[in-house]
Amino acid sequence: MNEKFDINVLIEVQQFILKHTGILFDDDHLQDLNRHLTSVCSDLNIPLSSCIHYMKDSSLNNQFVDALVHHITIGETYFFRDKNLFLYLRDYLFPDLIQKRRSEGKLFIRIWSAACSSGEEPYSLAILLNHLLSDINSWDIYILGTDINQKMLERARVGIYSRWSFRDDPILPIGQYFTPYPDNRMKINESIKKMVRFERMNLIRDTHFFHGLGPSSLDIIFCRNVLMYFSKNQSRDVVSHLIYSLRTGGFLIVSPQEIGIVSGQKIQLLHHGSVFLHVKNSPKKIVPEKTLEMTPDLNTDISQFEIEPVNLEFQEEEISDVFRSVPDYNITDGVQPSNNHSLEEKNSFNSFFDENKLQETGIIIERNSIAQNRLALKQIEAIIREYAGAREYEKALGWSERLIAQDPLHPRAYLLKAAILDEQGLYVQSLQVLRQSLYANPDYLPAHLAIAGIYSKIGKPDLARHHYNIAVDILNMMDEDKVLEETEGISASKMKEMIHLLLKG
Repeated sequence: MNEKFDINVLIEVQQFILKHTGILFDDDHLQDLNRHLTSVCSDLNIPLSSCIHYMKDSSLNNQFVDALVHHITIGETYFFRDKNLFLYLRDYLFPDLIQKRRSEGKLFIRIWSAACSSGEEPYSLAILLNHLLSDINSWDIYILGTDINQKMLERARVGIYSRWSFRDDPILPIGQYFTPYPDNRMKINESIKKMVRFERMNLIRDTHFFHGLGPSSLDIIFCRNVLMYFSKNQSRDVVSHLIYSLRTGGFLIVSPQEIGIVSGQKIQLLHHGSVFLHVKNSPKKIVPEKTLEMTPDLNTDISQFEIEPVNLEFQEEEISDVFRSVPDYNITDGVQPSNNHSLEEKNSFNSFFDENKLQETGIIIERNSIAQNRLALKQIEAIIREYAGAREYEKALGWSERLIAQDPLHPRAYLLKAAILDEQGLYVQSLQVLRQSLYANPDYLPAHLAIAGIYSKIGKPDLARHHYNIAVDILNMMDEDKVLEETEGISASKMKEMIHLLLKG
């Protein structure tokens, strides 16, 4: 019989997570919490009944928090994510800042990438500054990358990436900044690596910096796709700390769906075309008047802001980005890891996977006949992603077929296979697989949006509009504030706004 945690246990863990990480699991996502908690117990090789003991024991709960954080915070990222933002940094913000510092005779730049995951964002910033500064050795460049997930930080410090981290076209030639590594991976060059410092930081508990520069010292803070996971009070406190850490005229950059969270007397929202950012106590001449436009009162909700002119190409990219990378596989409720799984076997898988020995990881899965449990399904998805990142598409598709075979009625398995086909430009085949996803669930929102995106790319706007309209109908049946799990935290209301902008185009 499959075990589940008692509701009172889940509520207790829910409060523990909120206290220690600021991440809010609402009551609608307790089943997701049950899944994460089961994985934590499997990782720690402890029975489910010992979960609360580990959580409450002061000598053990740090280990428990680390394991829990690893499962609830793993995020998708890649180099130069959000092309429009990085184009703006390249063409406007960085050149203006560099020119200002040259005129002042102060050759330094201070940047913080909060919630940086495996490091692609801070490394992208380092590459961009290296590209722009011909005399970079004369500059004091400080880029800090922080995250609460220690395992992601370890990957960032190593600086070895699969092709999946380069899946969007870069905004400048980047080959000179990487060295080929075995198994079709790329290693960041030391000249870029030494520009970035990585530290572990809990945004809701660490209210000081490790770099010793003190408050009000940073030029730019990136904190994207993290505030939306905090409670209202926690996000307010984090924003206050971020603003406090900026110098006057410094910029805070969050994701588009988080703009409404950031407000206050010391911060103003500006926009340049499709790029939004906040500036601390901005004088009118911080950036050219034609470049940025002031917004109305920031004490109101973002939905009340006039955000024209809107770049519809950007809005479409936002939606396509959401579905370019499929989230962690959501296993059927109640499936638990097999008791035959030893810690040694899991460590072997992780060791081989970290070394990119994908064939060996596949053998472990098959040898132990673990294809029916939650751990194996997540491992299969990890193998698929790595093969796709290495552009070994045939192997990625082969493993995606195995994933589908485990649960033919689960639509998200088809979504991952369709993403691999889409990556190769096989749009007809990708559409066929997405239709299979709709056979499993006719109201599966990500499939309709992915289909609409493909039709838009191949010049069939009427068919794209049809599926966008279906998506709106599905969203209309949802609570406005419901967070869409497949979209990195975008709410139903925000998704409808984005689709309506596309339909007006």
